Amino acid sequence: MKIHSLFIVLFLFIFNDFSSQLLGEDCSNAIVVSSLPYIASGNTNNANDDYFASCPDYGNQGGANDIVYQFTNGANDIYVDISLCQDITDYDCQLYVFENNCTNSPVGCQEDGCQSPNYSAPYNSKITAQFLNANTTYFIVVDGYSATSNGNYQLNINESIGLNPPDSTNIPLIIINTNNQIIVDEPKINVDFKIIDNYPLGLNYPNDSGNVYQGIAGIEIRGSYSATLPQKPFGIETRDIQGNNNNVPLFGMPQENDWILIANYNDKTFLRNVLAFDLFEKMGHYAPRTKLCEVVINDIYNGIYVFTEKIKRDNGRVDISKLDLDDNAGDSLTGGYIFRVDYWNGNNSWVSNYNNPNFPNDEVRYVYNYPDYDEISIQQKNYIQTLVGDFEDALWGSDFDDPVFGYRPFINTRSFIDYFIVNEFARNVDGFKKSRNFHKDKSSKDSLIYAGPVWDFDWAYKDHSSSMLNGAGWRHDYSGPTDVKPPGWYIKLIQDSTFANELSCRYFNLRNTILDTSNLFHFIDSLENIINDAQERHFTRWPILGVNVGTPEIGIQPTTYSGEIIKFKNWISERLIWLDNNMPGNCPNVGLNELKKPYVVTYPNPSLETLNIYSEAEIAEIIIYDNIGREIKSLSSLRINNISLDVKNLKGFFTVKIILSNGQRIKKNIISY
Repeated sequence: MKIHSLFIVLFLFIFNDFSSQLLGEDCSNAIVVSSLPYIASGNTNNANDDYFASCPDYGNQGGANDIVYQFTNGANDIYVDISLCQDITDYDCQLYVFENNCTNSPVGCQEDGCQSPNYSAPYNSKITAQFLNANTTYFIVVDGYSATSNGNYQLNINESIGLNPPDSTNIPLIIINTNNQIIVDEPKINVDFKIIDNYPLGLNYPNDSGNVYQGIAGIEIRGSYSATLPQKPFGIETRDIQGNNNNVPLFGMPQENDWILIANYNDKTFLRNVLAFDLFEKMGHYAPRTKLCEVVINDIYNGIYVFTEKIKRDNGRVDISKLDLDDNAGDSLTGGYIFRVDYWNGNNSWVSNYNNPNFPNDEVRYVYNYPDYDEISIQQKNYIQTLVGDFEDALWGSDFDDPVFGYRPFINTRSFIDYFIVNEFARNVDGFKKSRNFHKDKSSKDSLIYAGPVWDFDWAYKDHSSSMLNGAGWRHDYSGPTDVKPPGWYIKLIQDSTFANELSCRYFNLRNTILDTSNLFHFIDSLENIINDAQERHFTRWPILGVNVGTPEIGIQPTTYSGEIIKFKNWISERLIWLDNNMPGNCPNVGLNELKKPYVVTYPNPSLETLNIYSEAEIAEIIIYDNIGREIKSLSSLRINNISLDVKNLKGFFTVKIILSNGQRIKKNIISY
């Protein structure tokens, strides 16, 4: 009897130990997905850490528990979307997919890309357009980022939709064929690349020849956080058949070979970068030129992108002197330079002698951009470090506001003011804590440090915190969590009453010109109308309307594109009202008559190939004179506000007379070469 009882106890112990293994614990007892679409929910707290995969977007720290699902595809190849973005998911999760077994490298992997309402940061995971071979078994692993990344999840698996290229489109169409190669984050791979832009004479069709560009390009995934999102941003380099740089003028932009395709997964308006770049350019500074387009990669539609110029030293971009490795003395050593506040390492940056008052225990670093860290000489490093150090000594010194002994001899204050206005208008935290550019020319041309160009506005024009609603709050004095510590330059600059008053004058003049609410809305409405058809395809491919993705926004997410535009415009209206009431300084010399002067700007200046003219009042006529007063070009009966003039055949100093429809005459001096 005792032996019999012992046998029963032993049997129950063995049975319970065997049966206690969680279903889905590993690939040997994976949860079977019988058909698509598929929805399942679960919890990883009681699972084991069986698998470890590090995705290209973010590494895996290990230690997180995981659950495995198994799906055997049918007789046809398909694409699927796999998501942990639904309401139930409440932890920092990760997805990866194995083919046939769980011992090889994953065929799909994603660590960040969306935000579940139950998790306060955008660290949930979604794999889109994952290719599945016919008659093949796949194992889908629900994992976490680190040992503490466990919890509830909801898994959704659906066949992908919206992958077909558009039948036609009215905005430029970019067709990329990788020839069975995978696009990675360095190095660039050679691809077939064509750009089609027939509009307004006709629509653009995928099978059209590339009338803007057709040839070879290098392409790679670029960006930091943006590269983790499902719609990837890309760096593009136009190349010749030998693989060398191929300088070409695209969309009327000055010829070059380095370009960017900015993804819009984190910007459902498609306009955040476009608007900011346009404003900075209309203020009279260089900003990357833009073109909204649709992109198809290997016959798969990838949505709407912003095609734009890469920020670099070039006569048609950041127009500063070329600096060679042997320019190590005299005037040639003094420029040009581009440096930035951005992600850094010990090799590509230097340490400031001053900390931001909001981060007193953290060092500030500046990153070499031009020349790059591996192309800059010791003498050049010493020069730019010393120059910035001297500026900071003056800025943080007791006589900082003295016009001779303070900071003013070191910087172009107008550029710093305009940079402040554009980024604070958008309440763009990235414009102050990273993605922040500065440049300086050779001293014989210009000895001052300039702020800009502006960049990176996909987190801008949004509410991130309940403490900053109704347009409230500053971002130049940011003091929250950040992996890049910004310099506190504006914190000190605004303490100078002269700077603050100049800022006030500039802002309120711009509020009556390019920052006038009706002008801003006209610009937004015109672009909304252009992409109204394309946005439907984009949001079919990326069904994120009404979903909190990318930036962790608070508040209701619109479920239509028109709702996104209304939200965007309402945000801008509230922000401008708040800035009107809170802008530092005062401008007693700005009278009503001055505010009513029409705003007219010509850019870039100097000009290499194209001169742009913008006027808030309608332009009736343009006349260009050479340096001895001879008329060399005229345009009449225009009735426009914007125009781009071909000036590549003009060399030297010229005067542009702009006659407005109200009879006012504006003169602008330009240099073309």
